[in-house]
Amino acid sequence: MISNKTEIDGFQVSLTAAISAERRALLKHRLYGRLRTLEHLAVFMEHHVFAVWDFMSLLKALQVRLTCASVPWLPQGKAQVRRLVNEIVLGEESDALPEGGVASHFELYLHAMDQAGADTAQVENFIRLLQSGQTVDAGLKQVGVPAAVAAFVRQTFEVIDRGRAHEIAAAFTYGREDLIPEMFTQLVHGLESQFPGKLATLRYYLDRHIELDGDEHGEMGRQMVSLLCDGDPRREQEATQAAVAALQSRILLWDAIALAVEQLDEEELIQPL
Repeated sequence: MISNKTEIDGFQVSLTAAISAERRALLKHRLYGRLRTLEHLAVFMEHHVFAVWDFMSLLKALQVRLTCASVPWLPQGKAQVRRLVNEIVLGEESDALPEGGVASHFELYLHAMDQAGADTAQVENFIRLLQSGQTVDAGLKQVGVPAAVAAFVRQTFEVIDRGRAHEIAAAFTYGREDLIPEMFTQLVHGLESQFPGKLATLRYYLDRHIELDGDEHGEMGRQMVSLLCDGDPRREQEATQAAVAALQSRILLWDAIALAVEQLDEEELIQPL
């Protein structure tokens, strides 16, 4: 049982130290310097949209495990954890839009892709397959996603399928939400000035993540991980390992996207006159 704030803070400090090398590698990744044109950005978004989708899957896995999602309703787990999960779900699954209405961040990202000229066909076909009853793995194979995207999503679902809430929360918080404010700030700068009229929705999506994840959801996630570990050394070790694995998986995805962008540049250089 967690006895005091000092114990919580101590675990968070040790976890943050354990993932520091992976965080640095992501924040300094060569990918950011490669995104110079709309075509580059389209390649990025067509890969990254699957990470946006499986991020939502991590969140819903937490909600299913940590709150009552069936009838009759029964109190489940700690009320403080339920509050944290449900507040994050509200923002991620039904965020307010600037022009009115609401949408999930995944749906917002699809709109941003359309506006930027990125192809949404692959991910939309994937969603339709899931809606028809296909498994995630079968859907990935059928739509032919890049190998790095498939590996990334499968790693996420390995964590989900193990069913350990503290691991899912750690992957969600430290592998995604906690990193997004810094990671995406590097992509935001200069995009609108380079491509006026094409990136308004993407800029809004990024700004919302910077705002929510930097100011609210990141801290909520860290609290949730600590509460779920509850001072248990084994759980803390498993949560730390899940966070490191999520970041390492993201690095591999970033490597693959950078390579795809570089290959696009090479193809353009050898185009016949």
